[in-house]
Amino acid sequence: MKDEFRFSSRFFFQEGENEFAEILSDYKRQNVAYIDLTASNPTQAGFQYPSEAIRHSFQTADLISYLPDPQGDKTARDTIREYYKSKGMEIQSEDLFLVSSSSEAYSYLFKLFCDAGDSILIPAPGYPLFEFLSAMEGLNTISYYTKKENLWKLQRSDLKPKDLEKSKLLLIVSPNNPTGSIFTESDFASIKELLIYHNIPLIIDEVFSDYVYDGEVHSTLIDTETPVITVNGLSKILGMPGMKLSWILLSGPANWKRKTKEFLELISDTYLSVNTPAQNVLSDLMKWRTMIQTQILKRIQRNRTTLKRILSEFELSKKILCDLPKAGWYCTLESEFFFPEEKFALRLLKEKQVYTHAGEMFGFPELDDSGRIVLSLLTETESFEIGMGRIVEFLNESGSA
Repeated sequence: MKDEFRFSSRFFFQEGENEFAEILSDYKRQNVAYIDLTASNPTQAGFQYPSEAIRHSFQTADLISYLPDPQGDKTARDTIREYYKSKGMEIQSEDLFLVSSSSEAYSYLFKLFCDAGDSILIPAPGYPLFEFLSAMEGLNTISYYTKKENLWKLQRSDLKPKDLEKSKLLLIVSPNNPTGSIFTESDFASIKELLIYHNIPLIIDEVFSDYVYDGEVHSTLIDTETPVITVNGLSKILGMPGMKLSWILLSGPANWKRKTKEFLELISDTYLSVNTPAQNVLSDLMKWRTMIQTQILKRIQRNRTTLKRILSEFELSKKILCDLPKAGWYCTLESEFFFPEEKFALRLLKEKQVYTHAGEMFGFPELDDSGRIVLSLLTETESFEIGMGRIVEFLNESGSA
């Protein structure tokens, strides 16, 4: 007799609610307050948005007329072109494809370049989203490991020839989440020969590119000799994950771009997922970019300052390492006190009601006698300070001090 319920093998990783989720669910049911040092949704982080102006834009825009274009509305693409121009980068609107989210961008690109069972190269440390998106497309992931001694920047030696040989794509996040490392033009030059030799397109996720500080610079990479594809969107640029508008920017040899556009148009025309209202108000939304980003950058800088102060006051600060990132929204703490990582994070949540991410969630390499926790710098500063104070208190009470 056949099983009553049959589901795709894509859900092999789904094992039900983990212990962190169970504790958080219990806290919610029991109205137990906790400090969330993982918060990454700007709309829930106490920032001010021009709500009335945004409502007005939607009220005055044409929200009904539907004139679908597989690449997305031309006026919206022109607005994105102007965004890059404001950063000193000249692109063509014809090289852009609008999608509803960066996750959807990857689903399109995976469909474009890969067959079920193919492998792609993904960064470690890195955000675990790629593993889930790959599973949904029936792909295998191969992690390439960047190193702390190289400031987590991709080096040619991090890419193993056997992995390159069997991979269809190389994915890079720059600035990286959660390390904040930036992939530069010189870094690209160091691996370009490998990409051409193995015929592997490079996909660069630059969603955190507007959040760079301490003198660092991020530049969108464009190339004419080998495919370089950029993914970005409003979720981070405007701190508005609910607006659901992202894009794919193509660069590469002319013949390759022509064929790529042909296939991408077919994929996009099949789904036509980008909604008309978001495209029609995009130019209005982008006017608020500076206002929103200024708040986010100030919050990040305040929390960086708070973190440095608390660690300097903590008598064992030399045993808690923190290389403050120069880009992105996250920071990582490393210490022997955090080992084993998941056990420490669970105890912290249970005993001090402070929620952090264990470093292993992001694919950091295992250490023999040390662990890492990852914190969001978007957390409201008062909560961030309280949370860090509780971590220090927890270490003192645990006999670590």
